[in-house]
Amino acid sequence: MANETAGEKDIKNMHWSEIIAKKIYDEKEPPYVVMAGITPSGPVHPGTLCEFLFAYAISRQLSKYGNVHYVFVSDDMDALDAVPEPLKEYAKTIGEDMGMPLAYARDPKGCHESFAGHFIAETQELMKVFGVELEFVRASKLYAQGRYDKFAREMCERKDEIKEIVRVSSLRETMPDDWFPIMPICKKCMNVDKNAVLEYKDGNYKYKCSKCGSVDWDKIENHRYKLLFRLDWPTRQKFMHVVTEGGSVDHHTKGGTLSTVAAVHREFYNEEPPYYYKFGFLKYKGKKYSKSKGIGHTVNELVELLPVEIIKYILLKPDVQEDKELVIDKETLFPILEDYKRASLVGKVQDVGTDTTKRADRKRAIAFELCNARVVWKADIADMILYYNIYGDWNKVGELVGDMAGVEYLRNYINVWISRSLVPDRYMFRVDMKKSENALVRAYVQKMDEKLSAEDLHNLVFDVAKENGVDAKDVFKQLYLAIIGKEMGPRLGKLIYAIGIEKVKGAIA
Repeated sequence: MANETAGEKDIKNMHWSEIIAKKIYDEKEPPYVVMAGITPSGPVHPGTLCEFLFAYAISRQLSKYGNVHYVFVSDDMDALDAVPEPLKEYAKTIGEDMGMPLAYARDPKGCHESFAGHFIAETQELMKVFGVELEFVRASKLYAQGRYDKFAREMCERKDEIKEIVRVSSLRETMPDDWFPIMPICKKCMNVDKNAVLEYKDGNYKYKCSKCGSVDWDKIENHRYKLLFRLDWPTRQKFMHVVTEGGSVDHHTKGGTLSTVAAVHREFYNEEPPYYYKFGFLKYKGKKYSKSKGIGHTVNELVELLPVEIIKYILLKPDVQEDKELVIDKETLFPILEDYKRASLVGKVQDVGTDTTKRADRKRAIAFELCNARVVWKADIADMILYYNIYGDWNKVGELVGDMAGVEYLRNYINVWISRSLVPDRYMFRVDMKKSENALVRAYVQKMDEKLSAEDLHNLVFDVAKENGVDAKDVFKQLYLAIIGKEMGPRLGKLIYAIGIEKVKGAIA
């Protein structure tokens, strides 16, 4: 630490989005085009949130240095290759379109113009819910507009050169003899998967369809083709002047996709590639999120469990390269809420100190700021649940905690938490007061007075324990059993005060 430079100290105090923005500012010129994207092959999932939220955070930080344009691309020219779980009942229809570009395959439900369109609409709606503004672009439109044509033609005409770049960058010893930069779309059946180019000359190519067996000629200018993925990605970045784009850990492995993407920029296009940032996996109790295996929360479940601001905060606070645990359960719910509220209390970013103890708080503050977040509730959530368990009336709860707006904001979430048993056991109870013959209970009751505050009532337990020569936990246990029929519960003083001192005294003594 003694040899740490001022610059290194600054970086340690910065949020990951600030670090990336600063690196881009140091290396690139504005305007800054930030890009992200997905393949619309199935329902949106939490990984989709990461894709557009991480890039959004970077675009926000880059805007401090110059003009920023955030573009999100839907790779709807990829081949339909599987039946999503929610559409299993449409397996026959989907099977007939298997191998077509997602933009050409039918929406089996018939509510959108294509298979891709169905899930693109879902993605765009999610972006609205999360308050992320961007330019949404479909790859199929870019191809139809001819944006790829001159680059695809150049790659076809320099096939051997680009083939060797792919081979070396992907760490392969050999490449297939029939390897070709483009994948033709069959004019007869619209299949794009595994079609072979048999001949090529001056933008014209002869192909054979792997699905229907059709052999025909087509030309680049008709736009019925797709570049191979490792070539499509850098080409799109080139003509859209992208300065940064992210990729998951698997894209960043040696010989992985981004090795080729960077090599194509440098060796084929003779330019420096965009700045590539890496993001970790989303995990659920140590296991990677998986739609097919049913591991992790769905997006719909997440927005039912938490306000979107908190979901954004959870994803944006940790370093982008870290694997992120996204688990909402009985053990994690309250710590998440407490951490979010702490972030709201840190204050303005510029007011947070730079010493070691404040670094974490500064990063909290940045994440909170990026979410355009606010804490709507002022009262303690545990108190809201306490009063609701006693009275079962949210209006009364709002009055008792003195925070009607906060209760109104959280009540639906709390109802879900209760119904799904996500509230820690000690906060869940039913008032079930019974007369007690226990000496510790009677000793406590004798000292109860209407003038005592909730804190006084709680501390009274320790006085009774000391006078009777027992451990305080024994007094707590007997009082909880007498009031709620359980050995543990919410903070005792608040519980008794909420029910009413005289009411409790009369019921258990």
